[in-house]
Amino acid sequence: MENIHGAITAHLKSKAMTINELKKELGLTNTDIAGFFGLSPLVYANSSAKARYEAALCNFYAAVKSKARNWQGEKENKTGEPDNVD
Repeated sequence: MENIHGAITAHLKSKAMTINELKKELGLTNTDIAGFFGLSPLVYANSSAKARYEAALCNFYAAVKSKARNWQGEKENKTGEPDNVD
């Protein structure tokens, strides 16, 4: 099981976007991100865990995006026509 976990972690790290890319794509600010973790912007900015928060957020977003693409592909395969879901 550890090999699978390591492979998944390596895959996510190689595919994950940077926090700046994520912020640009989603129009997020540091204040928004601080709020996700229940922190004030100042506490978030000075947190020793900031890099871990950002990595977790990027990995989570990549996983959700991947699941959404897979779900969309399955839906297209069943109907034969792509849905216009935006």
